[in-house]
Amino acid sequence: MKHVVNVATGREPDTDPRSLRARVLPREKEVLRDTYYLIDRKAGPSKRLTCGHTTIYPTGTTTGHAHEDMEEIYYFISGEGIMVVGEDRFPVKAGDACYVPPGAYHTTIQTGILPLTFVWNTCLVDGDEE
Repeated sequence: MKHVVNVATGREPDTDPRSLRARVLPREKEVLRDTYYLIDRKAGPSKRLTCGHTTIYPTGTTTGHAHEDMEEIYYFISGEGIMVVGEDRFPVKAGDACYVPPGAYHTTIQTGILPLTFVWNTCLVDGDEE
């Protein structure tokens, strides 16, 4: 007999009050993420590049922002979500890469059951070094 079940398709989490989901749903903001700066142009050898690692937890998002003087690349390591870049809104998952042009508003929304994890890199454009 074959019986295969995938946790990411069609399964709902339990409603136990000890779960992370139960503890974060009453929060006022939807931002629920951790970000680590790995290479920081303000405190490292590069004057143009910054690189970081972000994890968005279930039901969470990033703050959303724009960089007038930087372009950015996201590389998704795990999880599933929605990427918003300007007027565009599209699904992302592990293995996807996304380019964000200078000045474009962007935010990331976690949609799956696993945390959405990605590495991001920003680069100053047009010689705007500080």
